[in-house]
Order: sequence, then structure tokens, then C-alpha cells
Amino acid sequence: MKTIKIIFLLLFFLSAKSTYAQVGSAFYEEEPITNVIFVFQNKLADSLLEKNLEQTVKRAFPVFPQTTVRTLLLDAYLNKVRKLEQVVDAHYEIIPSPIGGIDITLTVVISDKVQQHNEKSGLLTGGKDFPVMYQDNKSLLTSKFALAEMLYTNNNAWYGRDDTMLNGNPLAKNPSGKGFSGWLEGWASAGLYGITALSTKHNLYLYGGASYLISGSAGRELFTDKTRGYGAFDDAFIGLLGTKEYSGGNRFAYNLSVGRQKFSVGNGFIIKNTASNGDNRAALQLNPRWAADYLGLASVKYNNWLLQFFRLNPDELPAVDSKTKIQGLNLEWGDAYAHQIGFMALGVPQSSFSYYTPTGNVFGRKGLQLFNLRYYSNSLPNIGGLFYKAEVAYERNTNFKMSAFAGYSEIGWNFKNSKKASALKYRYAYFSGDNPNTETYERWDPLLSGGTGEEWVIGANHFKIVQNSNLIVHQLQGNIRPFPKMELVPQFLYMYAAKNNNIGGNPALSYMQQKEYATEINITVKYFSSRHWYWHGHLAYTIPGAGTKNTLGNNTRPWFSAMLFFRYSL
Repeated sequence: MKTIKIIFLLLFFLSAKSTYAQVGSAFYEEEPITNVIFVFQNKLADSLLEKNLEQTVKRAFPVFPQTTVRTLLLDAYLNKVRKLEQVVDAHYEIIPSPIGGIDITLTVVISDKVQQHNEKSGLLTGGKDFPVMYQDNKSLLTSKFALAEMLYTNNNAWYGRDDTMLNGNPLAKNPSGKGFSGWLEGWASAGLYGITALSTKHNLYLYGGASYLISGSAGRELFTDKTRGYGAFDDAFIGLLGTKEYSGGNRFAYNLSVGRQKFSVGNGFIIKNTASNGDNRAALQLNPRWAADYLGLASVKYNNWLLQFFRLNPDELPAVDSKTKIQGLNLEWGDAYAHQIGFMALGVPQSSFSYYTPTGNVFGRKGLQLFNLRYYSNSLPNIGGLFYKAEVAYERNTNFKMSAFAGYSEIGWNFKNSKKASALKYRYAYFSGDNPNTETYERWDPLLSGGTGEEWVIGANHFKIVQNSNLIVHQLQGNIRPFPKMELVPQFLYMYAAKNNNIGGNPALSYMQQKEYATEINITVKYFSSRHWYWHGHLAYTIPGAGTKNTLGNNTRPWFSAMLFFRYSL
């Protein structure tokens, strides 16, 4: 209880100040970068000098589309840009892209007058650069602070049938159900991160960092009404980064890292949720923890090619820890804007997670092999137009007969020249179910799929009942920006089962005579108040389908939920 009070006290104290800019990069760690935009303010008298300066800035800030956000590296690159002689000031801004991923804009103020920059700065040198602790031409040491608070309410959670939906669930202790219920969540984190050049001649850098996160919940949430708090290290990692640029313009880079880190592939269709929240950790809906228990990652990039080898141990809840370990490789090619293709192959050498069948046979995740092929086509920046995404994936197992498929196709239009409508898209997604009349096990294992409601959390309410398995989805989504700092995201989703046999999903829906799960309508409101502040709310209304109603004895009610939260970061 003391932990929760501390969180809420911090939130109240920090609500007294704000700085105008865009959303801080801490919210988008490891998110895919869609566009990188350079904005130069002022002109130099010598146009050739100005052109050379622009190229120097881009070399000092080597951030490219079709890569991912690493906040520490962004800050280190920004430090390099700010120390250039003709640069008066520089800052970067991050906002979500209407077609997915995020856009990074680097704004650089230039001048004919040579600028005098301090060789050393930061709080430890007597400066007023907090949260930067220390920086010079070779090193950066910075602190990170973030926190959030959420209000959440449900009416008829679990369609008013928590007695059946949560029967036997080890996490359920007086959960939400019929009628209205609500709760409060909060979290706060603090960390220290640094990077230093081991060799400026060979562009070799050592980096690392760690953060501690406390979280709390009070009220009657989806699984329990227990008030609780929890504290533990979130990320804690160390890495080695090297880059080399050749005379012909070719670029080579490598990055080796180990420790507790967030990791995702593509848009999260297969790997996104590398940590779990809720239960004893609290903050079920805020979902503050993302770092895997262990990630060993080796990345090699040559021009537009990226090759990654990874070994991953997700940070699961102790009550349902399957001891799953995943290892694999990911290969990507992209032209830096319009087209990207990727291939991933992974295996599961260890896991206690079980697959159940109508015959009583029990198989296991151990020995699972997965192969994934994806293609993304984006509209060019500042132009708009058609965008398209598609992925297919296949699963098999070395220990028994398994053949499972998943895939999706997404097509949309980016209204780049419209101030009111940013994007409109349609997605069809398929996750196979098991046919009990065959010897082969065919139910799709979603592994670590997830993210947000615009990624692979399919339905704000419905995802809590049916994860991405034995599922077919039709989804229509708009991204509307009525004001520059506000975005509305309405969604319509129609969801039904691939097979009537649903053993392995929610036990209350193990077999459905009809396949319709539900129809959901929801809307999300995002307000990018400043670089430090972000506000987010949603309304969701989910109507159980014929299959769900009949299986639950036609005793169900529509599920309504409402949520509002804010996040603050330094």
C-alpha cells in the first residue's frame, strides 16, 4: 500500500509542470521507424557549405527508416549534432505514423557564425542539463524518469459471465463481472543509461543501462480486487556497437547486446510482448513492463540488409511461468522508405507450455519451429497514397505432428494532404484452429504476439477472452487527426472461430456449435500534450456473437469498457 501511495504522490507532484514539444522517445523504445525527416532552419551565405553541413548532420545522426528506436543512441547522436560548429541548437521529435510505426523529425538551427560549445556538460559538471548527467565528445550519461496513472471501468466484464469465463483461472480472485466495476493503476520508473566511445577511429562504442520500476493497483480489476504494489528491475543490459562507412557510401554496422531488454520483430505479429503484467506485479492494463528476462541479440547491418540472431527468455508471471525459451534468426531488406521484406525462423528448445486436444492427448510447445515471411509497402513520406502489409507464418513441432498457419493482409490509404483524415485501412487476419478429426495438431500458437490495439491486441475487450489463435478477423480502422496534437482511432472488428473445436482457448468456449465470437466497436483518443506528457483514452463496446451466446447458455450481456490514462517522462 505504501508503494501505491508513493506512485500517486509522485504523479500529483509532477503534474505541476510541462514543456511544449512532442512525445518523448521513452514511450517508443524499440518501435519500428517509418520516416526520418531532417528540418534545417536558417540559411548559410555559402550554399555549398550549407549543403556539406546538411550531409555532416545526417552522418552524425545515422537514423534510418525500417530500423527501430533506441533512445540512448538517439540522444548520443543528437549530442554529436549539437557540437558541430555551425549548429546553434538541435532537437528531435517523435510522433506515431498514421500508417504504423513512428516518425522522427530532427530540427537543426544553423548559423554562419561559428558556435562555441562546451567540451563537457551535464549535472555532474555543474550544468543545468538534467536529466543529462554528463556528456562530452566521447561519452553520454543520462537518467530517465517516467510514470503513469490510469482509471479503468467495465460494465458486464466477461459478458457478465465471470463465473464461467474465469472458472479455474489461477489469477482470478473476486474479479470483475456483472454490473459496473472500476480500479486505479499507476507506475513509476527511474534509470541510468550511458554510452562511451572505446575507439573514435574505429567508431566502436560500449553502452548499457538499467531501470527500476514500481507499480500498483487498487480497486476491482478484471481478475482481482486485491490492492497491491510491486517493485523490480525492468531493463538491465550492456552492449557493443560498431560502425564503418566506406568511400563508396556503403555502411556497415554491428550491435551485440545481452541482458533484460525489450525485443520485437516487424509489427509484433509473432514477437512483441516479451514481458507480462498483472497478478502480483499489478498494472494489468497499463502494461509497463516490456523487457524480457533475458535477451541475447547480435545484429549485423550492411546498407539496407539486416541480419539478427537472438535468444529470448520472456519475463512471464510466476503463477503461469512456462519457462519458455526462444532462439532464432531474422533477416530483413528494405529500400529505406517504400518496400521492406523479412524472413524469420525460430525454435523453442525449452518450454512446459501444453497443447490440449479433444481426445485427451496433451502435447507441448517444446520443439516448436516457426517460419515467417513478411512484406510491407508504405507510401512515400510527404506524398501519401496506398500502403500494404502482409505476413504468413507456419508452425511445426519436432516431437509430434503439427501443422499450423497464420497470416494477414492489410491495405490502406494515407491521406497525407488532408488535415482531418490521416489514414484508413482494412485488415483480414487468420489464425488456424485444430481439426479434431485429423492426427495432426493444427491450432496456432501465438507465442509473444501483441502490442497495442493498432497492432495485435485484437479488440480492447475481446482480446481478454480470445488471444490470437483459432481466430478469423475482419478489421476496419481509421486514423483521424482533427488537430495537430490529437489523434482519433476508431475501429470496427468482426471476429469468429476458424474451427468449432476451441480446446486450448478459454475453457468456457472449448466447443462452439456456431463460430461467431463477437463484434466490437471501439475508439481511442490520443493527445500529445508535450514532449513530457501524453494522454490516452478509449471507449469499447463488445457484443457477444451467436457462438459465444449459445455456448454460455444465451445468458450474456454486451461488455462496455472505458479508460483514461496519462504518461509523463523526462
